[in-house]
Amino acid sequence: MAKCKYCGEEISRLDKENCPFCGGRRPLEGVDDSTQDMTKALEDLHDLGVEPKSKSKIVAGILAMFLGVLGIHELYLGKYKVALIIFLVHLVIIGGIGSLMFFTFYRSPFAYLIPYFILEALQIIVGIQILTRPDITDGHGEFLK
Repeated sequence: MAKCKYCGEEISRLDKENCPFCGGRRPLEGVDDSTQDMTKALEDLHDLGVEPKSKSKIVAGILAMFLGVLGIHELYLGKYKVALIIFLVHLVIIGGIGSLMFFTFYRSPFAYLIPYFILEALQIIVGIQILTRPDITDGHGEFLK
């Protein structure tokens, strides 16, 4: 809840015209309590012996190399929208190029594996980048360890 800038009492955001305690006009004007000091919250957790968990760079890189076509590495990092986009784009590419190859000159179900292996090779490169770059973050903005 927000506090009145005149008397300091906690008031509802609906009481933005007059404070119900002191009668002050526009008690919330100029008061910004929308953000918290995260360093204090993290220090409180640290004092209790709780450390925030960070994602592993090795796990993310291996997931990108082996299951990157499905976007599993982005799911692990907490980037759910990016994972869905990767999955759908790869599905369209594999389905589109595979169908084109299947119906034009390569009448075998293996026609779908050619674009899959091309995308898998690209995902191996993404996995190597995750392992080597120091500025990769997870979905919460924390750097990978």
